[in-house]
Amino acid sequence: MDFIKALTFITEDPRWKEKVIIGAALALFAPLIVPTLILLGYALRLTQSMRDGQRAVLPEWDDWSGDLVRGFKLAIVYLIWSLPAVLATIPFFFGSIMADSDGFVRTFGVMILVGTACLTFIYGIFVTLMTPGFVLWFARDEQIQSGLQLSEIFAWTRNHLIEVVLFLIAVVIANFIFFTVASVVGTLLCLVGLVVTIPLATFVTYLYQFNLLGQIAYKDKTGDVYYPPFASQAPSTEGTGNDPSI
Repeated sequence: MDFIKALTFITEDPRWKEKVIIGAALALFAPLIVPTLILLGYALRLTQSMRDGQRAVLPEWDDWSGDLVRGFKLAIVYLIWSLPAVLATIPFFFGSIMADSDGFVRTFGVMILVGTACLTFIYGIFVTLMTPGFVLWFARDEQIQSGLQLSEIFAWTRNHLIEVVLFLIAVVIANFIFFTVASVVGTLLCLVGLVVTIPLATFVTYLYQFNLLGQIAYKDKTGDVYYPPFASQAPSTEGTGNDPSI
């Protein structure tokens, strides 16, 4: 993966300023959820275009409803993968109540708390490692069930473990740098600048993360058995991301 190119590619698009401004504006209203789903769908189209070999072009902002739908579907995939951790809050809640009691009940409650916390932590690591795989699997045809193919995604992750770990490390470091710089610059601009810099950092983070995923998908497209290459056809230039052939 080219970690530097995943950031500098943004300015290679002739209309990058306009596209980034729109993305940052959406990120400003991310707490409303719908803008976040649109950003997620747009970023997924970036991965799909990267997969198709369009490495220096940001998708056009011309498929708002489509981005919303694919972003919603991908969010559902994220949610389903996270569901076991969410369900773990139930025994954790009862364990907390029991831990406030006395005697054996207290001991049993503490055991539940510790056991649940350990299992949740381990599962969190598992889901984190599986995330690149299920995002790329969903990107094949934008069907929720595609992002839930546990055995296939696990096999892909196992065989791409180094790339997955490097991807995750790069994303963590990039997030820290982007938001630190955004916070410092925004604060220097009398705090008002945070209204601009934080949404901008959020959007750039999306682009960076999904560009790296696109690089992985592009490499796999050339022959990796766990991510079949395209059938012989011209790459799509519409950026709609609905090519079911992968």
